[in-house]
Amino acid sequence: MKHKRLLFSGIFAALLVAVTLAGLELLSSFVVPAWPARELRPIEVSNASVASTLTGSQPVPMYNSWGMRDREHPLQKPAGTFRTVLVGDSFLEGAFVEESVGMKLEKLWRSQGHDNWEVATLGISATGPPQYYYRIRNIALSLQPDALVLMFFSGNDFVSDALSPWRIPPPIAERPQPSWLGAVAPRLTWLLVNRLGLSEFGRGNKAPPDEAQKIIKLPRAERLDAMVRLVKTYYYPDKDEKVIREILSRGGDKFWDRLEPRDRDEEYIQAWWLASMVDWETANWTVPLTPAELEQSLDKNALAATVTWLLGARDLARERGIEFVVALAPVGVVDPSYAEFWSPWPRYMSFPRQRELMHRKLRAELEAQGIKVVDLEDDFRGVANTYRVSDGHWTELGTEIAAKRLAAALAKMREAR
Repeated sequence: MKHKRLLFSGIFAALLVAVTLAGLELLSSFVVPAWPARELRPIEVSNASVASTLTGSQPVPMYNSWGMRDREHPLQKPAGTFRTVLVGDSFLEGAFVEESVGMKLEKLWRSQGHDNWEVATLGISATGPPQYYYRIRNIALSLQPDALVLMFFSGNDFVSDALSPWRIPPPIAERPQPSWLGAVAPRLTWLLVNRLGLSEFGRGNKAPPDEAQKIIKLPRAERLDAMVRLVKTYYYPDKDEKVIREILSRGGDKFWDRLEPRDRDEEYIQAWWLASMVDWETANWTVPLTPAELEQSLDKNALAATVTWLLGARDLARERGIEFVVALAPVGVVDPSYAEFWSPWPRYMSFPRQRELMHRKLRAELEAQGIKVVDLEDDFRGVANTYRVSDGHWTELGTEIAAKRLAAALAKMREAR
């Protein structure tokens, strides 16, 4: 009798949980974005909401109904169309430029008479290889692409966890990554991730952005004091103020010259990199500075783990006869003006220098695995003013260079089909 009661209680509890989840999933459907938007972004994006956050002369990015920095696209590929889907992070989203890489790429093709060549952009800030893989699997393949381009940024796209069929999903995760809750209640999962800030975007910098943006509006003589106060108040209250001041003062007037308001490629002070400058320049850990030290410091495990996700994405495309390309976006040190701006902080710059080396190792490994690679370092190296110094993203010039290289590479691929 006791066993029957336990069995009944277990069945009742399971039914109660199922009914509760079903009810919450139904209610969530009234407030979460429609597919595929809910599978793409952990936050809702509209043109009005983006415009309200901008200051200065920054162009207002235009987003489509999927929450992508792109024009509208039909889910079903139009007959006779050569469709390319771009997957990546903020370098594809292009929030700081007038047109994203994908928009420029499609415009280039149209100017060459390729009216039936289409580019759909799935570029989302604060995402990496795991999200790229599942974004391709769950969304990009549904768009019936003829070509898939995975844009990999060497600055922050290396990961430590490898793709494996034995991976155990977490209870909840940012869509489209798998999770236990996401398997039965994807809309509820999106809502919880959104409201609780569980995405990579939601876990970003927490310092009040207004504090950093106010600094550039002050007279130059007052800006250093304001930067020191910001870093000491929000990040390192225990650090010596004199040490913070010495580090942040190294750039002198050249630092402020680059950050003054401008009509194009306007730069914005970022609280997180002010804090990072102080952190790295006062670091008590070993910071690699020489070529030999950089070589020894390479994270080979991260390199190997990252390759598994890119191979997995390649295999998803190969199974469906889709052309697959990895476009490697290098770190900003390839831009001589970027490197000069940051040269007073050599310890802080050791990280991008290391990632520059990781970039080349990754290219060699991908080519050894038979993956087609478009290495944008070949196009960017030595070209000044291609990277924004404040956040390390492409300027208008950099975006144009990337679009032209991809346009040429994909056109060549199309002709070879």
